[in-house]
Amino acid sequence: MNRREFIVLGGTAAVLASRGIALADSWPSKPVVVISAYPPGGTSDIIARLVADALTAKYGQQFVIENHAGAAGALAGGRLARAAPDGYTIMISGSAPIAANKVVQKNLAYDPQVDFTPISIVAESPALLSASASAPAKSVQELIAYARANPGKLNIGNPGAGTKGHIAAAIIGQMAGVQINHIPYKGSPPLLADLLGGHIHFALDAPSNYLPHIRDAKIRGLAVTSAKRIPELPEVQTVAEQGLNGYEQTLWFGAVGPKGMSKEIVSKIHTAIKEWSDTPAAQKKFASLGLTPVVNTPDEMAGSIEREIRSIEPLVKAGLVEPT
Repeated sequence: MNRREFIVLGGTAAVLASRGIALADSWPSKPVVVISAYPPGGTSDIIARLVADALTAKYGQQFVIENHAGAAGALAGGRLARAAPDGYTIMISGSAPIAANKVVQKNLAYDPQVDFTPISIVAESPALLSASASAPAKSVQELIAYARANPGKLNIGNPGAGTKGHIAAAIIGQMAGVQINHIPYKGSPPLLADLLGGHIHFALDAPSNYLPHIRDAKIRGLAVTSAKRIPELPEVQTVAEQGLNGYEQTLWFGAVGPKGMSKEIVSKIHTAIKEWSDTPAAQKKFASLGLTPVVNTPDEMAGSIEREIRSIEPLVKAGLVEPT
């Protein structure tokens, strides 16, 4: 490369960079689509709507929820991967379409570590093991005893393949040495409806949708998957307290954009989420849902995605989680 070519290329790069900054400065100049990977009413969708409302209030442009439920979040992930990286399409979801689907789905149309731009984790939560009123177990010990006495008959529902409810149940089975059948649903609302109706006896899911029904004694809380009990259900023991020492699983929900999204726009979204999550109103709302606000950097979120994928790979290799 001669000196003239070097100068031309350098000038072109500078122009492109300045245009990118100018676009970021004017963003958002039109409505932004916020993809929700699960049906309305579930924890993931509730968080997406809360964040969308906060971003709308911050920037004065509408952040519009677009539900793309199905295939355990893969439809939503594919929609995001095909979107232009201009900041006008983002996704807020649980970890399945952002991480787990890479190893639990055979023909995934995207690679979350290649085709997404991490923005931030928004919230964390334990999973809650719940039981119907007529379930044959009232504790984790009784659940394990039932599985041993009835090989192949213990079914635990979850809101979709690759969700933390799916993975958390597989690890309980691994640690206890029992078979647990994974029953995936298309999100939390139909799973909860079947649990309330006694059509399935056990569910592992984020706690938010289940809390009022446990308080009304329509279903039972058997255990939380966190290291400590949660304030919303202080009487419900952890899985570890009930005999599976060292057991701990955490759900997380995060925001991502398409590959190639500018750092400036990522920073604007990240900053707005952080400012909102620090408000007393946001923290009170999260607490009522059994959630903890957790806003980390894009690089830290990339690390969380990597760890989630690596934690599931041994379960797949052992045949405890079967890719679909």
